[in-house]
Amino acid sequence: LSCCLSGSHSSPGSPGGNMSSAAAPGSGASVSGRLCFTLSAFILTITGINGTVQVSTLPVVEAEIGKPINITCVPEISTPSTMKYIQWFVMEKNSRNRIYFQDGESRIVDNETDYTGRINVDEKYTLTIDHVKLGDERTFLCQVGAGPAGSDEARTELKVYDAPGVPEITPNDATISIMEKGPSKIATCLTRNGYPAPNITWYKDRTPLQPTIKINNKMYMIPQATQEPSGLYTIASTLYYAPEKKDKDSKFYCEVSYRMPPGVDKMKESNRISVPISYPTENVEILFQPSVLKETDNMKLECRSDGSSTVDYTFYRVLDGKTEENFDSADNTFEFKQLQRMDSGVYGCRVLDFDVPDKDFDTNRTIIINYLDPIALKPQGPYIFKAGDKNKTIHCNAEGSQQTTVIWKKHKKTISPENELQLPVVTFDDSGTYTCEVTAQNIPSLYQQKTISIIVKGPPEINCMEKKFHKNGHYVNLTCIFKGNPAPKVACSSGKKALTVRNHQQNNYTVVVSELILPLVTEVLKVTCNGTNKHGSKTHNFTVERGAVAVSTKTPPTGEVAISTKTPTTGKSHDRSSNGMLIIIVVVCIIVLAFLGAVLYFLYKKGKIPCGRSGKQSITRSGAHDDIVVEVKNDQKVPEETVLLQGVNGEKKPPSDQ
Repeated sequence: LSCCLSGSHSSPGSPGGNMSSAAAPGSGASVSGRLCFTLSAFILTITGINGTVQVSTLPVVEAEIGKPINITCVPEISTPSTMKYIQWFVMEKNSRNRIYFQDGESRIVDNETDYTGRINVDEKYTLTIDHVKLGDERTFLCQVGAGPAGSDEARTELKVYDAPGVPEITPNDATISIMEKGPSKIATCLTRNGYPAPNITWYKDRTPLQPTIKINNKMYMIPQATQEPSGLYTIASTLYYAPEKKDKDSKFYCEVSYRMPPGVDKMKESNRISVPISYPTENVEILFQPSVLKETDNMKLECRSDGSSTVDYTFYRVLDGKTEENFDSADNTFEFKQLQRMDSGVYGCRVLDFDVPDKDFDTNRTIIINYLDPIALKPQGPYIFKAGDKNKTIHCNAEGSQQTTVIWKKHKKTISPENELQLPVVTFDDSGTYTCEVTAQNIPSLYQQKTISIIVKGPPEINCMEKKFHKNGHYVNLTCIFKGNPAPKVACSSGKKALTVRNHQQNNYTVVVSELILPLVTEVLKVTCNGTNKHGSKTHNFTVERGAVAVSTKTPPTGEVAISTKTPTTGKSHDRSSNGMLIIIVVVCIIVLAFLGAVLYFLYKKGKIPCGRSGKQSITRSGAHDDIVVEVKNDQKVPEETVLLQGVNGEKKPPSDQ
């Protein structure tokens, strides 16, 4: 040892130093150095100076096929050493194959292995595998050596995973009868290209079905697993199930569950399917449309059974309480057209279920066809009354299957909410057209109406009025309204002179309006108007005094009936209103002046108003106060109250008088 040390530390001029520095590779100096290193290591080992090496890795690492993965290698060396190397191996059966070696700066990826060109090792000795394959599922070994400290190694098992495809469900298209014994094939679930082999679970309405492969009378599954040439798995499962009637609306589907790195459980679901189930009839009901029927309607009967098996329908009607009239139908409906009231009765349907041919299903119900007879009036008419007749009544009724509502209308306005039209005292205004309307209370579309005409006859009735006006002369407008049936013939005269009358008839029964416009050329004008029909006559005498006439700029409208006959007032009313206004103004002025006087007097008593006018003034008093002088300067402002007082009292007064 001392020889080695002295040789390595000799000076340049020494023989040892020259020999060491000049030695070429492979010379005796190099061999001497190696021997010295080996000898030194041997001596250190003998003396117990060497250290230890420990290598640690993860026991299991998970990777997804097609993606990169890192496998760590962590060495721990107790004694620092510059002599360090690392090697990566893969285990194949009972042997190991090296795929990587590193010694100092030298890095070697072994050729002609499954990992040539796919691996990389960083400065922390972590092995990275690009594009993981299914064949990478094996054990990897990391070995680290540190010269005299020795070496150590650790193993990692690489697990690879690949997600399977979405499960495909293929239903059994055949209808399954619940009458069959034992389970029937429901559907097959298939998922492809998964690794490791995934699991399939069956569901019914989101409830998992207990997995069982043992054949029984209720339910079981038959699984099938196939490993493709790629090494991936295709998994299939066929469900056999004995359905019940409650399963008619159920949804079946399958779920594939699998594991993906890093330790995550995942799942995929198939589409939902319905299973065509056949089940026998248990109950039958009969329906009809529309829900409320009336005469002339069409009725559609429908027979409903709660089974799904093939059945035969027969409709019938009960006649005379015993006999049945049958109606054949190709399906579960039958239509009756143009119903009449005699079609009311018991209708039913009968169902024959071929799955239970020994059982008869029958149901029926009573159906009412509503009706409303034409309106009957009492008395029947014609309705011709005399003016003045009393207590005339017309009854309106219609028989029907439902309670009815009756109203009377005249000119679209309801005049009676009952079935009686009452006329306590008949007048000409009661003439006209009336309508009786009858409606079934619960069936608004069941409706009848009838229209009548009431005629009132009688001698004329008269209502006259007059109106005087001035327009380029004095005139009077005489108007008479005659009511009677037949329509009265109207004639007017003044003295023995017949007058031309302007007549017009307001309606088709009784009212005739007569109008005269005459000049007032005399102080008194007398006119007689008469209306006559076959039942009598009526006369009205006009006596018109000329008097004072209101000035008019237009002729009153013909047929005006509400006209005042008072004599117009003159302009005196205007004069009276003007005088009244003047009196009010005078009274207000007096009140204002009195108020101002009271205010000034109050101020004077309080000493607020100085005595005297502008300029100097002396107030002389007898006695002891003769030498006292009150002086008012010119620049002192004269109080406003003083000026007002002077204005009110007229001419100016001495201060003593104020």
